[in-house]
Parts: sequence; structure tokens; C-alpha cells
Amino acid sequence: MKKISRRFFLSALPSGILGFGMTKSINSNFKPLRQSSEDEQSLKIKKYNPFGKTGLKVSDVSCGAISLFEPNVLRYAYDLGVNYFDTAESYLRTKSETFMGQALKDVRQKVIITTKHAFPSQGEIKRENIIQRMETSLKRMQTDYVDIAMVHSVDNLSMLENEEILAAYSQLKKDGKVRFTGFSTHNAKVTLKQALSNDFAQIILLIYNHFEGPEIEPLLKEVHEKGIGTIAMKVFAGGKQGNLKSLINAEHSYPQAAIRWVISNPNIDCCIVTMSSYSHVEEYIGASGKPLNRDDLKLIAAYRRQASNQYCRVSCKECLIACPNNVAINDVLRYGMYFEDYRMEKEAILYYAQLEDTKKPLSCSSCSGPCVRACPYGLDVKGKLIHTHELLSV
Repeated sequence: MKKISRRFFLSALPSGILGFGMTKSINSNFKPLRQSSEDEQSLKIKKYNPFGKTGLKVSDVSCGAISLFEPNVLRYAYDLGVNYFDTAESYLRTKSETFMGQALKDVRQKVIITTKHAFPSQGEIKRENIIQRMETSLKRMQTDYVDIAMVHSVDNLSMLENEEILAAYSQLKKDGKVRFTGFSTHNAKVTLKQALSNDFAQIILLIYNHFEGPEIEPLLKEVHEKGIGTIAMKVFAGGKQGNLKSLINAEHSYPQAAIRWVISNPNIDCCIVTMSSYSHVEEYIGASGKPLNRDDLKLIAAYRRQASNQYCRVSCKECLIACPNNVAINDVLRYGMYFEDYRMEKEAILYYAQLEDTKKPLSCSSCSGPCVRACPYGLDVKGKLIHTHELLSV
């Protein structure tokens, strides 16, 4: 299949490339793309990229472990060439880190592991507590060190000016318990720009997909040229393909197309995708090292056409600005996405329960809905908030 450029894809969108009909229910009988015998024999990571200035090389398709129930799935990914594994203290209520240790402890020197810790935007932060939390994470992962330690879910790098945070990670580096530092973010428009003048970030994990990617590409290029490693997350743009039956067929898959769109950008070192099953591992790794082609772009264009007014762009803030009640709209809808599209029901309910009541959509039913008018993508934000609250309240 002839290789095709990202520029062609972006310019072709307005002309209306290939539309499909939408199903009304989830395709529960979906089976992952089948590999031919030849493909099965060669199913391996095909490309490893330099990882910023770390001196490491990272598999272009890598593993996220926010949703995982079998440690051997991680080991299978390693066996097929994945060498980068991402987890966090909060994933599966610390069990994700435990699974990481169980799966990878005997190949620890051959893999790159990231874990992440979140800190409150307000309230006291103590360096001793940060160090203790990291040491506890290391015990769960059965390792003496983590390759990359990230401050989790940062919307503004002013947090990384906190002396206690800086001192803690400096000490962890000095003690050999952390090799490199970075942050994850849902607000790349702000944080990438700030990272250009901030030396804490050696690696950045950011939202990057065909919906939320193009507008940050100039900043992404600057960050990458500075030598900061870049990791893309949420590459499936909501993962709604289960509701779009016509996007799945025996010859081609939307997840592979979405992955190839992301890794075709030379300013992205790797993407992490949640590999919670053996079939996920096989399907996603099948996209490694392969260029975008016309079939990929047709699938992506069809997905955009059908999901555009369903997918809440996590990095967009327009509805937040319009909301008179300070509802955490992005977080609420993201948890709804975890429940309905990622099939992470228990985790979504837990995350929602931990959200302050003042940030929940408790008064949306009586509100006039300025969030709906503010949304530049035509989402029924008010309706989605009310639905998500009903879905996740226990």
C-alpha cells in the first residue's frame, strides 16, 4: 500500500473522505485483527526511537497499564519487543505497580519503567512523604530504581517550582532511585510552552491523537528539539470504535490506524496504549514501524466524522470557562469515557467518588447549559454530565 503523508490527511478532511453509518449499540462480538501465519511469525516491535536526551531507545508502540488484570500480558508484550512500560501509584489502587514487578522483575535491566505520583494543587507537600511514596512504589515493582518518575496530571508547571517536590526528586536521583524526571499532562497547550524554560522535565507524557494533536505540533517540535522525550497517550481519541461497527473489518483496524497516525510524527518518541489483554498486545504491536497509508486515513476520517460530536477533547477548556458552578467537566467526562469506552467500570466509579462534590454536576439539571453553547465541537455537554453522574454514582 502506498505511503501517504500526514499533510495530505489534514488537507483532505474538509473534502469528506469516505463516510460510514453508525451502529446504535456496542459491537460486543468484536474480535481483534487476525494475523496471517507470516505476520504471526514476525509479530514484533519493528522500531525503536531515541528517547530525548536520556541515551535510551524506546519501542515506538509501548505499554500503558492503567487497566490490567493479568501480569503475564505485560510479559507477553515484552516478549514481542515492547521495552517501555508506564504505570502510576493510583492505577488499579496500586495493583498496577504490583503487576509490573511480577511480570518484569527478572528482565528489569532490559526494560524502561515509568511510574507517576500526583500531588495536590493546594495544601502541604513534604519531601519526606514524596520519597516515602516512591520507595513504596519501588517495593511494589520489586526494583531498586525507576527509570522515569513523573509528577502526575500537571496542568501548570508552577507546581514544579515547589521546593519540596524539587528537593525530593533531586534526592531520589542522587540516591539512584530515579534516573530521569518528567510529568504527565492533559493541558499540553500550556505545559509544553512552559517546559521550554523548565529543566525538571526530561520526559513528557501528553495527549496526542488525530483530534487533539495538530494544534500543538509547533510546540511539540520545539520541545523535542530541546531534547525532551515525548510520549503520546489517549491515541485512540476516546476509543469509541466499539460503537462504530463499520470501522472494524477483517482486513484493517482503527486502533492500528490511530497508532500509525501518532507514531508517524517524528517529534513523538513513542505512544503508550493500554494493553489489558493478549489480543490488545498483538493488535497494537502490529502497527509498529509501519507508515500511514490510504486505508488508515480513510478509517481515521470516518471515525472523525462519526465521533466528532461525541468525543470530549480533554485538552479543551471552553466549557470550563463557561460553567457558572465550577464543575470539573473535563474530569467528569473523562471518567465517563473510562467507564463506557475503556470498560474500566470499577476504576471510573472510584475516580468519580474521589472527586469533591462541589466539582460534580449536581446542579446541572437546573442550569441553562452555557457549557453546551460554549463547546466548539457540538457536544451536548450538559446531557453528558447528567448521564455520567447517574452512571458513576453509587
